[in-house]
Amino acid sequence: MNSTRNMLLLSTSLALFGCGGGDGDESAPQAKAADDIYTYANKSVVISSYHLDPNGDIVDVAWQQSPSDNTAVELKKVNSSAIFTVPDIKNDEVFNFTVTVTDNDGETASDSISVYAKPAEKSLSLAFVGLGDIKKVTNQKTVTLTGNVVSDHEIKQILVTNGATSLSTNAEIDEMWSATIDLVKGKNEITVMALTADEAQVEIVSTINYHPAMDFTTPLTLSQSSFVLNEGVATVYAQIGTSNDKDPQITLLGAGVSLDESADGIDDDGIYAGSFTFNPTKEGKFCYQAHVSDSEDNKYTSEPACIWVSEKYTSEQVTKSVDIADSVESWLDAQLAQGKDIHASAKKVVEQLNVHKDVGAAGYTYEGGIWWVNEDGILGLHNPLVEDSKSASRSGVVAPAPVVKASFETRYYDDVINNQPSAYSSVSEPNRIQSSKAVIISPYINNPDVSEFSNFFNTDDYYGVWKTIKDSQSCKLSPDSEFVNNETVGVSLDSFKDFSTFGYIHFSTHGNNYFNGLFKIWDEKWGPSDFLKGYLSVSGLYTGIVLPKNEDGTYNLEGYESDLYMKRLAIGAGGSLIILPSFFEHYLTTMPKSLVVLSACRSVYNNSLANVFLSKGAGAVIGYDDYVLSSYAKNTTNAIIKDMLDNDSTLIQAFDTAVNKHGKSDNSDDEAFLRMRGAKDLKLATGSFENLSFEQGQLNAWAKKGDGRIITNLGGTTPLDGKFVGVVSTGLGYTTELGSIEQSACIDKNVTTLNFDWKFYSEEFLEYCNTGYDDSFTLTLCESGTDNCSRFETSVNKLCENKDALVESDVTFDKGGVYNTQWIKEQLDISALANKRVNLKIEAVDKGDEIYDSAILIDNIVVE
Repeated sequence: MNSTRNMLLLSTSLALFGCGGGDGDESAPQAKAADDIYTYANKSVVISSYHLDPNGDIVDVAWQQSPSDNTAVELKKVNSSAIFTVPDIKNDEVFNFTVTVTDNDGETASDSISVYAKPAEKSLSLAFVGLGDIKKVTNQKTVTLTGNVVSDHEIKQILVTNGATSLSTNAEIDEMWSATIDLVKGKNEITVMALTADEAQVEIVSTINYHPAMDFTTPLTLSQSSFVLNEGVATVYAQIGTSNDKDPQITLLGAGVSLDESADGIDDDGIYAGSFTFNPTKEGKFCYQAHVSDSEDNKYTSEPACIWVSEKYTSEQVTKSVDIADSVESWLDAQLAQGKDIHASAKKVVEQLNVHKDVGAAGYTYEGGIWWVNEDGILGLHNPLVEDSKSASRSGVVAPAPVVKASFETRYYDDVINNQPSAYSSVSEPNRIQSSKAVIISPYINNPDVSEFSNFFNTDDYYGVWKTIKDSQSCKLSPDSEFVNNETVGVSLDSFKDFSTFGYIHFSTHGNNYFNGLFKIWDEKWGPSDFLKGYLSVSGLYTGIVLPKNEDGTYNLEGYESDLYMKRLAIGAGGSLIILPSFFEHYLTTMPKSLVVLSACRSVYNNSLANVFLSKGAGAVIGYDDYVLSSYAKNTTNAIIKDMLDNDSTLIQAFDTAVNKHGKSDNSDDEAFLRMRGAKDLKLATGSFENLSFEQGQLNAWAKKGDGRIITNLGGTTPLDGKFVGVVSTGLGYTTELGSIEQSACIDKNVTTLNFDWKFYSEEFLEYCNTGYDDSFTLTLCESGTDNCSRFETSVNKLCENKDALVESDVTFDKGGVYNTQWIKEQLDISALANKRVNLKIEAVDKGDEIYDSAILIDNIVVE
């Protein structure tokens, strides 16, 4: 048997080599390398050869890499083959090897093999769009899930698995992925896994609750998502919407409290609310679900809402984190001073971090972005200095303490909003941004406390696109707000939190991409890891601000601690603060189909930042996939907006204009390309009022203060048209502040009237008629920056003049005894404001007391 096998091997070898070898000497040894190999960075590769000696033995097989290769590798010989690991290369590279065999007579033969390698997958990102994302409940047994996927390399597979059925299906992949699956009653844990050609892999998990009677209209929302132990007892508010009209009983599982329709101050509006005392004694995640049971014996639950509980960070822990960041900066500078390139330098720094007693994990990107998580769970980042680019970070300024908290308000599911008669839509074109307000956040124009290399000076976008918007005086884009650090401090952490009314949001700052590989080695003691799910890595934006210190030199974490613990913020050298995508996920509410410009290095290296904005209602996102030159970023963003302003171009048309004028990339050594995500046909707003009938289901273009909201009904009163109506109050339910909503717009030269319908409810009717308790309702339209106004105003005392028109209400507020008017049509002469830029404000005012409340419904606002 052995002789037969040897004969087969010899025959195979002779067939491989043909007749003879070398110079035709049939007795000389012969070598034949295997076929060329195509692979990716970070992969282990085996190179091998076939060889024989017709009249003797092969005594040695040697492998040698070509000295002309760009990158040398370490070969490890295994028998007659060799193994090496492809380095973490940045560009396509070829590794060339020669195999030389020597026989027992000292004769040799050689052959060569090439290994063609591509960079490893870096940008892989995966996300749900629609069901599975913000909405995780359904009454459909069979559903189609869709989502975004971005990758450097070909997607080999997207596998969607329902853990409840153990069934998997391969998603269809076009510009997005989609898969149709069956659900079972109750919880369905859906796992979506994406695999690329180089075997990089990410996955996302979402639990979708299915019941045929499921009719939630909003997610379950809690008033807080994190809690610090030993900081006192908290009262947590919860609310959820349902259209169930079968006498539903709603309880909050985990808290043991009932939710009802009056707790938010608005009766019979389909929003159920309640509160519970929260005082945990241990760290961890505490989750709650709304459970519904009704008169037809239907029982179903919402998606969960959770609160993370942690020990309070001490100033010593934060000091330790800043010290690590400062050390990383020093170590990297020392390595670079020795003449090492950024890749080799970052590698050496990470080796030092990995043996640091206070570091739990660390890593780096090929281009030198260094990341770590310390043993306390605080994230750290360091950005390498790339001269003339939007990639640097050297400390920052102390900004005003943050005070803005994540909004606790009703957000209807998109399908609830979209399932309405189109005639009620106030949006003239579906592809237009729904607000003309613009904002710029620019921390590094001339930040007084950072190095000159970190400041942009006259290359900042403030002197490009923002100047263009200001100079245009166009109704399509109004330069409403600017937060800049230009010798003085104008940027705080709050500057990055609320963009619900802005149609154009521009970030001009430093950025990078970090945490590649961290999710696989995450330790639960570090806190939540959700910020990494669905991404190989995530992009971060530098705020230009640092953690403040107390007089004794300790760090003051007030307003920052929760964001640090929840991994919404990371710390860099000097205590600098870097925003991660989870920050925007937490603080953003809805966006009026906004255009978001992420003018920073690596802002769209993957979709980790873009997906957050798109999931919150942004129409499109622009950014750069690598370290971008400041001048290129300034020129391209300016060209895009100028074309959209001047020619009413779509985003893709303006994008092409910018690329044709300034190039597809910045042509630097480390080429950065302009990238776009979202709706290519997006256009700027018309400049007219938006959402006047509130049928977008959210306030969107309306800026609110206090208790201003959109509801579906108040008791038995429903909108005159469509599904939604606006309301302002003197402070109902959990909101004690006076309510107002307002927005700015340009009105046509032929406009003469503003028409609207209103309905006034008050606890001051009838008992407090003609007293000092005189709550009022006003609607004011004023030319911007002037006293040229048209105004409507009414109040309790004025309406009491016709008591017979007041009826006992079918709703109650907290003090009871509510009366209301009927719907009343109003017409306001606004001819003096024609062809002007104006501001429309609707507000409720409490006069004489803070006990008895009033609320006013508004609908069908028409300017004509």
